[in-house]
Amino acid sequence: MKRGGYGKKKLTLLVCLSIGLVANESNLFEEIKHYSYIATVSKENALFQPFIESVYKGKELEKLGVSNLQEALAFVPGVDIYSDNLDMQTAIFRGSNPLAYGQSKLFIDGILVNDVMVDQYSHYLAMPIELIKRIEVVRGPGSKIEGMNSYVGSIYVTTYHENFGEEECAKAFVKYGSYRYSGIGMYKNILLGPWKFYTELYLQKDDKAIFAGPDILATGVYGQKNMQLAKSGDIPLWIKNYSFALYGSWKDLKLRLRHNYFKRGHAFGLSYILPHKEDYIRLPSTLLELRYKKSLHTSLQLYVKSGMKRDSFTSLSHVAPSGFIYPNPFNPKDFITFSHGIFGFYQAKQQTLYANVGAAYTLAKHRIDIGVYKYREKTYTLKTVTTDRSGRSKEIIDYSATYPFIKPDASRRATIVYASDTYSVNDDMSIYYGINYETFSKYDCFNPRVSAVYRVNDKNVIKLMYSRSHRNPSWQELFTINNTTRVGNPNLKPERVSAYELSYTNKFMFDQFFQISLFYLKNRNIINNINSKHIFLNHSKNSLYGLEFEWKKMLSNTLEFYGSYSYVYGKWSCGRAMPNIANNLLKLYFVKQWSYDLSSSVSYRYIGAKRRFFFDRREKLKPFHIMNVAFSYKPKKDIEFMIAFKNITGSLAKYPAPPLTYRNDYPYTKGREILLSIKKGF
Repeated sequence: MKRGGYGKKKLTLLVCLSIGLVANESNLFEEIKHYSYIATVSKENALFQPFIESVYKGKELEKLGVSNLQEALAFVPGVDIYSDNLDMQTAIFRGSNPLAYGQSKLFIDGILVNDVMVDQYSHYLAMPIELIKRIEVVRGPGSKIEGMNSYVGSIYVTTYHENFGEEECAKAFVKYGSYRYSGIGMYKNILLGPWKFYTELYLQKDDKAIFAGPDILATGVYGQKNMQLAKSGDIPLWIKNYSFALYGSWKDLKLRLRHNYFKRGHAFGLSYILPHKEDYIRLPSTLLELRYKKSLHTSLQLYVKSGMKRDSFTSLSHVAPSGFIYPNPFNPKDFITFSHGIFGFYQAKQQTLYANVGAAYTLAKHRIDIGVYKYREKTYTLKTVTTDRSGRSKEIIDYSATYPFIKPDASRRATIVYASDTYSVNDDMSIYYGINYETFSKYDCFNPRVSAVYRVNDKNVIKLMYSRSHRNPSWQELFTINNTTRVGNPNLKPERVSAYELSYTNKFMFDQFFQISLFYLKNRNIINNINSKHIFLNHSKNSLYGLEFEWKKMLSNTLEFYGSYSYVYGKWSCGRAMPNIANNLLKLYFVKQWSYDLSSSVSYRYIGAKRRFFFDRREKLKPFHIMNVAFSYKPKKDIEFMIAFKNITGSLAKYPAPPLTYRNDYPYTKGREILLSIKKGF
C-alpha cells in the first residue's frame, strides 16, 4: 500500500507538471531541462533533445506479438537487421558497412554490452520483451551517454528496475512457440530498509533449423576436387539462453551485476561449410558495475563509475567434411587429404576494465558536462584445438601455443576525454556542442558534435546537427591469425564518419508525432575482407544519403497507428553504388483496443532489394515482406494471454551471403510461425 501511494503521488506530480507546461509557455532551454527531469522521473520520450531518437515502450511492443529485442529493433526507421555465417545478428543503421560489426552500440541500463572479439551484441538480442520497459534508439553518431560515442547509432534498453514504488513491481511469464521454442522469466523489485534490489531471470531455448545450400564447396573456391563434397541441408540455428541480473542501490551508490549465457547452433559454418547439428558457438557475457553520484549543490553533480566486462567466443565445429583436400600448412606446395575431415575447438576470452569520472554543472543558460573515461581490453584465455594439421592422423591436437587463431597477447588501452555544453541562445533556440577525444593504440581521434534545436512553437521543432565519430577495429579484424577465411591486420585504422542531419518534428500530443529527417554521411577507412586473400583492409571511402519519415497517431480513441518509411542510397568514392543496402524500408503497425480486456494488432515490414558487389554475378537479393497478427486478452488486471501469428504470408526472407560462399544466401524464415505467452504481474 505504501508503494502504491507513492506511485500515485508521483503520477499526480507528473500530470500537474504536464498541464503546467501546456498552460504556460516557457523558453526552449527550460523545456529541455523540464523534459530531462520528466525523463528522469517518468522515463518518457522528449522530442526536444539534440539528437534524432525513436522510443518504443515494452508493453506496446508486447501487443504486437514482439518476442525479443531483435524483433523490436526491426521497427526502427532506417534500421535493417543483418546476420553472418555464424548467425550473429546486428542492427545496420542507414546502410553503413553491413559487413562489419560495431557500427552501433547496445546499452542495457546504461552499461555497454558489445563484446571485444567481434564488437557485436547478438547474444543480447534474444532478451525477452517482457523484461524491457523501454527501448530508445538514437540514429546518427554520438550518444546519450557522455564519452560513449557510437559510429552511426546507439540503442538504450531500460528494464523494469525503474518500477520501484509503482503498482507493478514484479512480473512472471511463460512462452511457447514454433521450432519447439519455450521460455520462462521473471523480474522483481525488492525494498529492504534503505536498500533497493532488482532481480531478473530468464531461460529460453528452441530447436530451429532451416534448409540452405549448397555451401561454399560448390563454388570451387577450395578447388575442383572438393566440389563433390558440397552439401545442402538443415542449418542448425537452435539456441540455449539464460540470463540473471541483480541490482542493488543504497542512497547514491548503485551496484549492477548481469550474466548472460548464450549458445547457438553453428549456423552456416565457421568456414562457410555446412556444419553438423551439434556444432555450436557460445557467447557468454558477465557485466559488473559500481556507480556513485553525488549532488554537491543544486547546480553541480559529480559521478564516478567503474566496472568489469568479461565476454568470450567459443566455437566447436566440424570445419570440413571427410575427404577434404587442403594445402599443407607446413609446406604450401603439398596437398593433404583429411580422410576424417577437420574438427576444431576455438576459444578466446577477453576482459575489459573501465573507469569514468565526470561532472555536470548548470549555470544560468548553460549545462556543462565534462569527464574522463579510461578502459583496457585484453585476452586472458586462448585455446586452439584441431585435427592434426599434418593430416597424418585423425588425432586432435592442442595448437594453442603453436598455431593460435588470434594473437595470444592482444591488448588495448584507451583514454577518452569529453566535454559538452547545452547553451540557451534565447527562449526558442538551444545549441549543444561538445567533443570526444580518444587516444588508443597508434591513433588519436577527435570527434566534435554540434546540434541546434529551434522551437517554432510548442508543437513544432527543427533540429540541425553535425557530428563526427569513429569505430575502432575489433579483435577479429586486428588479431586473427592462422585462418584462411579471415586474416587480421594490426595496421588497420579506425573507420571514420562525418554526419549532417536535419529533422523536423510536429508533436500532436505527448506520445503522438510526425517526424521527417534528412541525413548525409561521409565514411572513410571502411573495413572489410572482401578480397582474394581475405585480409581485413581499410578499403575506401563512401557516402550515404537519405531520409526517414516517422508518424505515430491515435486514429480514434481505440485505434493506434505507427508508420515509418526510410530511403537510403550509398556509393563508393569510385562512383559505384554500394552493395547489400536495402534502399527502401517500410514499417507499419495498427493496435486496436476492442474492449478493456481485448486488443489486437497487425504489423507489416517491407525490406527492399539489395544490390550485389559489382564482381558478384548473382542477381540482386529480392525484396521481401513480413506480416504479423497478434491478439491479447486480459481477464484480470494483472494477467494477460497473448497469441501471435508471424509471417502469415509465408514469405522467404534472406540475409545476403558474401560472394563465393552460399550461392542462395542465408535464409532466416522457414514459413509461418506461432507464439503463445502468459504473463502475470504482481
